[in-house]
Amino acid sequence: MAFRVRYMVAVEYLPPGIGPMGGTGAASPGMAPTGVGFSLALFNQAGGQTSPTFLAADITNLTNAMATDIAAQMTTNIARIAGFATGGS
Repeated sequence: MAFRVRYMVAVEYLPPGIGPMGGTGAASPGMAPTGVGFSLALFNQAGGQTSPTFLAADITNLTNAMATDIAAQMTTNIARIAGFATGGS
């Protein structure tokens, strides 16, 4: 028996005048785009992060692996994400 952690991160561009006070609200369950700007969804690597046990140390290892995976995906897509500000998608 093993445990798996699956995850999704949405990177969204907030145009000028939009933000916490812009009335956009929080993302809905499932992280649907808010519709105010360009959005890029990043998902867990194939199979997610797995561990044979689920102890405190495993949680740290799982979340560190998750952060490493998402950071690598953001870095791979950095030009695309930066382009959101100039109208690129």
